[in-house]
Amino acid sequence: MVCLGSNAARSFTVRLIPAAILCVLLIVPACLFGQNPIDADGEQQLLTLINRERTKAGVAPLKLDTRLTAAARKHSQRMIDQDNVAHQLNGEDVLLLRLVAEEVRTDHDGENIAKHSDVQAAHEALMQSPGHRANILNPEFNAVGLGVLRDESEIFVTEDFAHVLASYSDFEADAAAQQAISDFVRAHGMPAPERKTRTQLTHMACDMAKSDKIDAQSARSISGTTSAVAWTATDLHQLPAGLRSVLSQPVTSGYSLGVCFGASKSNPGGVYWLLFVTY
Repeated sequence: MVCLGSNAARSFTVRLIPAAILCVLLIVPACLFGQNPIDADGEQQLLTLINRERTKAGVAPLKLDTRLTAAARKHSQRMIDQDNVAHQLNGEDVLLLRLVAEEVRTDHDGENIAKHSDVQAAHEALMQSPGHRANILNPEFNAVGLGVLRDESEIFVTEDFAHVLASYSDFEADAAAQQAISDFVRAHGMPAPERKTRTQLTHMACDMAKSDKIDAQSARSISGTTSAVAWTATDLHQLPAGLRSVLSQPVTSGYSLGVCFGASKSNPGGVYWLLFVTY
């Protein structure tokens, strides 16, 4: 009986020690890297104020984007941690790369930051600043992320604006580019040209992204091609002038198309790289 009791006690003690250690491990990071309270109501209030200003200016309202909000909240927390109101803090990427990290595809972005007593006061201060006001009313933006974090009697505010692009799969991107070509030629009274499969063009389009260089010459070297057009795009429905010129004449022998989404030094947020050839 005594031995059983002793074993039970030892067993109980063994279970307690890891639990205590685990508790300490969980508590220490929370102290070192604590998250200040998020003012979700304040973020909603700020969204209402921003869209009210845009409506008054005749500009379409912004949609609240959860990915942009994640980026904005992280930046507000960094400002609190470093006690500094700045657009790029120590150890932090530029805004575009922060948005890319949240899987946001954008071709235009902007950021407002503030430290104030409350949301209304922060908003009014931003509206009185020409640069910040321009971001709030910019018609090119279609989405915003808001990070309002409280630090004692003050709030730190980050507004991350972006023109968020459609996020296509590889198949959807290819189909969208092909549809744009078909729509253009039909709008000019011509039948849609036949598309010929050539996976080599997709590889070439991805190579352009890797080399960060638009290159139609390599596609012209493909046997049987009569013309080649290379370009980058954020909107796959918009065709470049060179391609529109080619398509203004009947493409009787068919065409091939290669589409690849990729980031590069000059396009860190990523763009579509495209190659089009006729035969």
